[in-house]
Amino acid sequence: MNKIYIEHNPFIVETRFLINGSEPSEGCRLSSYKELRLQLWVETLFDELSRLLNGELAFCVEFKGVESDYMDMLEAADVARLKGMTIELELSRVKEVHHRLNVIQSMMEEARQNQQFNDYIENNEKVNRGFQEAFDRDFNLYVVATMSSGKSTLINAMLGQDLLPAANEATTATIAQITDDKTLGTSFMARRISSHIGPGEEIPVSSDLLKEWNQLEDTHQIELRGNIVSIQERENVRLVLTDTPGPNNSQDGEHERVTMSYIQDSQRNPLILYVLNASQLGINDDQHLLRLVAQTMVRGGKQSKDRFIFAVNKMDNFDPENGENVGAALERIKSYLQNNGIQNPQVYPISANLTRLLRKNPDALTRKERGELNTMTELFLEEGSMNLPSYMPLTSRVSRTLEKRNLSRVLYRSGLPAVEVMIDEYIDKYTFPNRLKRAYEALNQAIEKGMREAELTEQLDQDERALTHLNEQITQLVQKRKESADTDVYKQSLRQKGKELPPHIAAVFTQKLTQVLAATREQGNEFTKVPQQTPADAQRLLDAAERDASFRYKELINEFEAAFRAAQVLIKDELQVEYRRYISELFEDTRELKLPLFQGLKENMADFSLNLSLNTNNIKKREESYNPREVSDATWWNPFSYFRTRTVWDYRTVEYVDMSELWNEKRNEVEGNFRDLMDAARKKTETDKDRLVESYIAFIEREFNSKFDALIATLKEKMTDQEAREAAIAEARSQKSWITEFKSRLDKTLSLQE
Repeated sequence: MNKIYIEHNPFIVETRFLINGSEPSEGCRLSSYKELRLQLWVETLFDELSRLLNGELAFCVEFKGVESDYMDMLEAADVARLKGMTIELELSRVKEVHHRLNVIQSMMEEARQNQQFNDYIENNEKVNRGFQEAFDRDFNLYVVATMSSGKSTLINAMLGQDLLPAANEATTATIAQITDDKTLGTSFMARRISSHIGPGEEIPVSSDLLKEWNQLEDTHQIELRGNIVSIQERENVRLVLTDTPGPNNSQDGEHERVTMSYIQDSQRNPLILYVLNASQLGINDDQHLLRLVAQTMVRGGKQSKDRFIFAVNKMDNFDPENGENVGAALERIKSYLQNNGIQNPQVYPISANLTRLLRKNPDALTRKERGELNTMTELFLEEGSMNLPSYMPLTSRVSRTLEKRNLSRVLYRSGLPAVEVMIDEYIDKYTFPNRLKRAYEALNQAIEKGMREAELTEQLDQDERALTHLNEQITQLVQKRKESADTDVYKQSLRQKGKELPPHIAAVFTQKLTQVLAATREQGNEFTKVPQQTPADAQRLLDAAERDASFRYKELINEFEAAFRAAQVLIKDELQVEYRRYISELFEDTRELKLPLFQGLKENMADFSLNLSLNTNNIKKREESYNPREVSDATWWNPFSYFRTRTVWDYRTVEYVDMSELWNEKRNEVEGNFRDLMDAARKKTETDKDRLVESYIAFIEREFNSKFDALIATLKEKMTDQEAREAAIAEARSQKSWITEFKSRLDKTLSLQE
């Protein structure tokens, strides 16, 4: 059996492979995994091992890493076994993430106390941002669903009280953001953000007040703060739960685009709790969102799959005594998801209403609720098939955590507590390691900056002859800098670069337009299946086409916004290279450029409105026969015709729509909107790049010159003043010693050997 050793460090994202004692050769697929997160390659690992070893199918794997990554390794091994492979797995445990995060945060505080080192942090935008992200406790969970899924009931169950309005009618027309705050007990504070006057004052809130705010047309968002009782208090995490309006249930068309952007966000990978109604599937808006989810899930490996939790709600509507099979119903739901492009969906059946009633203050239960609670408690305790967690793909770690919570039997069987533990596992698995990685990278950048500056000062430890020569070099550098900065040729060449659309972004635009036009052609096939339709049926098809086109339009806007952000990074990187080239080796990393942030696409885009409706030109008329009936065809002059009949028809004028002609007209309108968006997106990207280049040129002419002159003056002062020079050299060596020791402790904190 082949011996495989895998050591994966999720904190710095490094992997070491040994195959029968030897490292894989450079250039092979396994070698390319070394600097990728495990979730991006674990699903193909065993197939790659088999290929690398000429079809071998038996592997004994020792895995050294954190338990959550080992769970993914176990899942991949189970899939490989189904293909006929023999897999043995062994975990070599390492210290888990919580302790490491506490240590590195203490080190970040320590770094702040070193004044000179703190300057490296404050004066470097990227390092400073890394620090802020590492200390950011907020974890985003977005709850997404279409109407009638019981989404508000689910969130109220997580809150432990009926705060969000829940009824049969549409209830969530705005975006509600709920931040976990354990200090508020059972009360909640809230503020309403109006689209006209901005955020209001934070005040104590009730369900009635939230319902009133939700119905106001100018309510853009509601921010709440209070105790989310279902989530365990954790030192390094504060849950921010966002209740998103359904796509068919929003007072503001922009809300749908924002909800879609949460799903499409493959950069931050926020957790999405997607709520399905167990007894009502197949809504068109649901299918639109699921198509978007499916596209997102295939892009980023296992994490893109893990971040979607499909909660199948209203399982309490099933009655096993009447022959309703819970397992069969879940298989139908899985098939429904697969038919919408979601491969191997992991579904989690729940009864949010049962969980809500169990957690609600018993004294606050109405008579009806007490009856519902008694009925559901009896159902879930007496019927073995209503043990909902038994249908869930829970890891051993989640199962252990559930046991430690000592839940009542009926609360455990309601299913929602298991989903809440899954949220905790996602945080452990992805959020903490990502924070550690950002903190590590930020500290390392500051360390490199500090070491370079200390070494620069150390270079002043020279004899008088060497100092004279160094002074001559600096004088030459000053002259070279002046010549390069004053030349119009240099500035013009930079501006010329700014007019070129980055090839990667241009390719994204072309690809997206191709996809949209293909979808439009497919929509046209639906129109031409029946050449003539009644005006009412034609309008229904137009409404569906408008809804589909509007969804794709908003999807495309989000894709372009992501492309703009990527272009910003690309252009800044190009300018950073230009900047480093410009200031030469001595001033390679004097400071980071502070370039303008990306301004939203929305400000440059007109609202999208296809307004696909029939007009009088689309409606035509034709003579139509109807009401066929048999009548006597006998004539008085022909006795042989007495028993013969004939078919007669009434005639009427009816209105109809030529569907082919209609679609040709509307298709031009649809495609025109998308092409206009494409042109606007290209123009915005080019404009943004030009702005960045102009900002860079302004920086060279203004900030860099003053910084350059000040640094040169400081160096010359130290070269001519022996006492100042010796003091600076001593301080630099002391700083180098501190940085070296700090770097050693930092590496040790994130090492798997620790």
